Parts: sequence; C-alpha cells; structure tokens
Amino acid sequence: MSLIAILGALLLEQIFPLSSYTRLRLWLRNAIDYVERALAMDQVKPWQTFWFITLMGALIAGLLSFATHAIHPLLGLLLTIGVLYLTIGIRQFSHFYSKIRLALTAGDDAKARTALVEWLHEEAELTGYRGNIQVAQLSETQLIRQALEMAIVSSLRYVFAGLFWFLIFAPFQLGVAGVVFYRLADLLARRWHLRAEGKQDAYTVYARKMMNWIEFLPARCAAVIFAVVGNFEEAMYAWRTQSGSLRRLGESDAAAVTLTSGAGALGVTLRDGVTQRTRDMMDERELALYGEDVELKANEVKHAGQIGTGPNPDVRALNSGVGLFWRATIFVLLGLMMLTLAKVLA
Repeated sequence: MSLIAILGALLLEQIFPLSSYTRLRLWLRNAIDYVERALAMDQVKPWQTFWFITLMGALIAGLLSFATHAIHPLLGLLLTIGVLYLTIGIRQFSHFYSKIRLALTAGDDAKARTALVEWLHEEAELTGYRGNIQVAQLSETQLIRQALEMAIVSSLRYVFAGLFWFLIFAPFQLGVAGVVFYRLADLLARRWHLRAEGKQDAYTVYARKMMNWIEFLPARCAAVIFAVVGNFEEAMYAWRTQSGSLRRLGESDAAAVTLTSGAGALGVTLRDGVTQRTRDMMDERELALYGEDVELKANEVKHAGQIGTGPNPDVRALNSGVGLFWRATIFVLLGLMMLTLAKVLA
C-alpha cells in the first residue's frame, strides 16, 4: 500500500502540480503562528514549542490515518495519497529550477535572476519571514551554482527526508504521521532561522540541533543514492573530504552531506574553498572560534568550504541535475518495488 500511495502522490503531482502560494500552505503557516502566540513563545522553552507543534501535528495525522483505515482501507489509501501529495514531490521546487534552466539556455540572465528571486521569496513566504535577497550582481556561473545548491537541498527536504520518515512509520499505518512530523519540524526550523536574521538565539540553536538528528539518516541515504546514480567515486570523495569543513563553517549537517555528494555526483564545483589556517597558525581568537576539534595537521593549508571537485558548472550541468534528481527518485521507487515483491512472494 505504501508503494501505491507514493506512486499515486507523485503521479497526482505531475498532473496537478502544487502552486507556490497555495491556500493550504498559507493556512498551515497561519496555524503555526496561532499556536506560537498561544504558547507565548517568549515564556516557554524552545523544546516545548518545537515538540508540541510537531508531535501534535503527527498525532492528528496518525489518528486520521487510523480512523480512515478502520472505516475502509481504500479511504485510508486516499488519505495517504493526499497527505503525500501535499508534503513531498519534485514539482514543489522544480518549477523554479526549470525556469532558471530554460532562461539560461536561452541566454536570458535577467529572466533567470527573476526566477531565482521568486524561488528565494517562495521559501521566505512559506516561513513567513522575508530576508534581504541580493542576486543582481550574480554572474551566469553563480546563478547556476545557486540553482543547483538550492535544488540539491530541496530534493532532500521535499523528497528523500519526507519519504524516509513516511516509510519508517508506514508498517504501523502511521506513515502520514511520520511525513507530517518531518514537514512541521523542517518548517519550524526554517522559520526560526529566518526570523533570527542570522543571529544564534535559543530557538535557532535548538531547531538546528534537532534537525541534525532528524535529517541525519535521510541525508546520508540521499547522499548514497546520489553517488549510486551519479559519479560514484567523485561523490564519495567529496562527501568524505569536504562535508566536515562545511559543517565547521556553519552549514547544517544534512546540507553539508547532500551538497558535497550531489556536487560530486554531478562532477562540478558549486563553491570555491577559502584558505583556512591550521591550528599551529591560529591565534587565540581563531582557536576559540573553531574549538579544540580542528581536524587539521600542523603546517598544512586546507581549502575549507569547497563543494565538489570538478569544473565550474555550465548550463549543461542544470540539465544533468534534472537527470540526477529523477534517477534518484526512480532508484528509490525501484527499491520499494523490489521490497514489495519480495514481501508478496515470501
């Protein structure tokens, strides 16, 4: 049933792609605003707000799943398809990516910048906070890099992580609870990050810590899948050698893992590294910033923050990105088909 639900949701998404500003998304954002005000966020601890919203949403979804399956299995299947349709899917981010790809293919950098701004604003609109977005000075290469980075991270958020938490709880007829739990956790983490405007308050620190745990296994599953369906050697090398420096420079664990593996799988460089001095070269201020776990040997100079080992991406890399995301999705579906067939034949 899980495989049928996933296939149904993906097919429905292709026929009726979700709009960026659906009333449902805005309703969800407003509902979270109401809960946060009711909880008086400034008077409760971050973990109380985080877990109340995520677990309450998962509980409601789980109860609905049990109720509909009890009434009729077909009704439960339709509910599952509907929830998956609203929470996962490539089309939830690919329309912006396609706009940028088609604009750059036609040589229209201005149109590509407009599409990138729309994409960035969509992310901000979903969370309820708009940041200061500057793309006017981006070159064509930088536009391509930004689009690929956002698409790789979005593939984790909107496809692989959601599917992971759905499949973990699906054997207990709680798959919808799992995917709703992840979607709410991801939404809260991004809301609090944007609201803090780059500052590290108690809410952003707690949300980042929780998302590192929640996305730990999904990110690594996605990274392995990217490696299998892309350039395996480069993906594994970039993941192994570059993700650590990205984390030390402030990138989240999940983003560091998926970005390095995705860039390696595509065979391109998404970010140029910055020269980072080693422990022996650091003064007291730098040692305090990086901590005592600096994984660098004496008298070495390392390029920190680099993503990928290949050449700078061009427009063809955007086309390769489309292929990578679809191959990865099909790989997951084929794996589920094989597991389902094995279960039927057992």
